[in-house]
Amino acid sequence: MATAAAAAAASSLLAPAASTAPAAPNALLFPSSVPTLRAYPRLLLAFRRPAAAAVADPQGAVLEAEEVEADQRGGYDDEDEDGGYEGGRGPAFTPPTRPRTGKAALPLKRDRTRSKRFLEIQKLRESKKEYDVPTAISLMKQMASAKFKESAEAHFRMNLDPKYNDQQLRATVNLPKGTGQPVKIAVLTQGEKIDEARAAGADIVGGDELIEQIKGGFMEFDKLIASPDMMPKVAGLGKILGPRGLMPNPKAGTVSPNISQAIEEFKKGKVEYRVDKTGIVHIPFGKVDFPEEDLISNFMAVVRSVERNKPSGAKGIYWKTAYLCSSMGPSIKLNIKEMLDYGTESS
Repeated sequence: MATAAAAAAASSLLAPAASTAPAAPNALLFPSSVPTLRAYPRLLLAFRRPAAAAVADPQGAVLEAEEVEADQRGGYDDEDEDGGYEGGRGPAFTPPTRPRTGKAALPLKRDRTRSKRFLEIQKLRESKKEYDVPTAISLMKQMASAKFKESAEAHFRMNLDPKYNDQQLRATVNLPKGTGQPVKIAVLTQGEKIDEARAAGADIVGGDELIEQIKGGFMEFDKLIASPDMMPKVAGLGKILGPRGLMPNPKAGTVSPNISQAIEEFKKGKVEYRVDKTGIVHIPFGKVDFPEEDLISNFMAVVRSVERNKPSGAKGIYWKTAYLCSSMGPSIKLNIKEMLDYGTESS
């Protein structure tokens, strides 16, 4: 039996020599008896488990001997239905995959499908070509084929990191031809300035009662202008107005002692812009149904404003890329050098 053979082999290997006489020199090189191949697993078992342990646990010795014999026969078994291999080790471990959520769950750009309308208008321009301002404006008007009046948008990637205070870009620009859409303005003030705001064309005017309405969820306005004396009371509305971009701010021109002038500027087409956390500025500068000359005038006013409000911490190249597009159309890349030169000539 396997147990008896293993015990005998272990006892014979571990027992002391019977005589102390030195062995012949040729005896080490040419042993008189060579163990058979079938004995090798049992010899390995004898070295791994002493004879005493084999006697104390014969069942374990038999199982281990069978494992050694299985290892000697071969490794993987392709015909194993369980997909594993001999020896009882089972299939390879595969870690579980978690379902993707959020932006990771969106399909890749190469896997997204576009509408027929988008694919047709995309043929009107070359994706990697850089255009001058008049040609880009003309192409944008041709590619605006949605069922509503699309906005004309400018997108600039700047060499800025807004996490530093000296690289933040936030300002306003007066579009000479307007935005093409009505602006509903609310004014927070008190005293004699209430009548002044109403005469200037403000849609909603109030003081403490308007603050309470905003706390209750009233948000039926596009811009909120406040006089400086109301700012201590407006500070409590930061959590409500801040995420919506409606919090009055002196840099945005929505905190001003001259209420009538501020209302007039926003009614005519004053637009606020700021750099986002990725260093990109997004600015709407009109509607695509504007004449090309009006769109060029508005766009160059935006370019001059961004150039004029360059942060003090901006180092190296300020403009990285510039694009034009309509609300539902593909982007058109601009040649930055020609764009800046065109702005200089227009001024």
